[in-house]
Amino acid sequence: MSSCMDDASPASCGFPQEMQWSLTPPPLPHVAPRPECTSQRLRLNAKAAAFQPQMVSQTAKEPIVERYSKHIAEVLRAAKQALQDSAHVVNVDISHDQNGWSVVIQPTGDSEEHMWKNELLLKTAKEALLEAASKSKSIYVMGYCGKDTFNMRAQGFEATLGAMRDAGSACWHIFKKGFCRHAADCSKQHPAFTVPVHVLVEGMQLNSCPRFADAFKQVVADLTQNVTSLLEESPYVEMVAAFKDGGYPGWTIEMTAKEELTTQHEEYLLTLAKNALFTASSDLEILYIMGYAVKPFTSKPHGFVTMIGDMQDESRVCWDMYSKGSCSRDCSCRWEHPECLMPVNVVVKQHSSFDALAVSVISARQF
Repeated sequence: MSSCMDDASPASCGFPQEMQWSLTPPPLPHVAPRPECTSQRLRLNAKAAAFQPQMVSQTAKEPIVERYSKHIAEVLRAAKQALQDSAHVVNVDISHDQNGWSVVIQPTGDSEEHMWKNELLLKTAKEALLEAASKSKSIYVMGYCGKDTFNMRAQGFEATLGAMRDAGSACWHIFKKGFCRHAADCSKQHPAFTVPVHVLVEGMQLNSCPRFADAFKQVVADLTQNVTSLLEESPYVEMVAAFKDGGYPGWTIEMTAKEELTTQHEEYLLTLAKNALFTASSDLEILYIMGYAVKPFTSKPHGFVTMIGDMQDESRVCWDMYSKGSCSRDCSCRWEHPECLMPVNVVVKQHSSFDALAVSVISARQF
């Protein structure tokens, strides 16, 4: 995908027809085999090239990382509170994984209102993050005085938070501008620890004509139903449903685990859902998962969200925007960007019987 940097045309970049995440499955649940269904179903492609996700190290964190991680969490909690105070925000989710931190903002209002609220909330999120970091004694938004403080993504942006050991010995140029001219020869202290923060607004964008916008919404609905069919085949899933909540601009796919939801089970089910989204979207011509080659999924508590974009003519699109989720050319880009965007939210739920068991155990311990 490195050839997509300058010429964002299909001649230099393309969509991987088959992409899969692989993860060692947990032990199979003890269930009776399901009866064979005579209807045709989509199936995950077992021959697709496997991508190995980075696994979280089980070793203890270094003291310096553990120390500054707490300060970063405080900065993000302050930014979350500022965002939740906005009248245009329904909810803000913050989560952390091996790829960094994620802040997912759900706007209020219907689909028409989302078109202008997305930009407003992105501006508000930038200000909230800068304000929260300014009150910290050690955490800074890297490049906070530069022009590339925030790397824009489809419906969001990415920033980097850095930890400063000592203000008197720090290289202020790298903290303010985001880079240091002296590199390894710098005599000042660079960040002790840095971590990316991905901010996403779960809003809808429908900038196309009404006829195409309606067709786009219908194809996204078809995508979620196809994903549901794929996930129903898993012996680890008790139930899966796709629905559209009136207060949410996109679709939600909800999986209920068949057995007790451990971290291993949850991670495996989410990996299945990611594979299913890639498999199902490859069969629908006008849909693409935004940022598919870099970071197509934004973590949420017990799930993730991905942005689905339209594509009307492959010979005219900006492949940087589709493959990386961003375009450095901004308004000067001569290639087409998606006119329609819609979030798809995936959530894993604990089986109700295990929730009831957990409650009964806690109650028993209180007596």
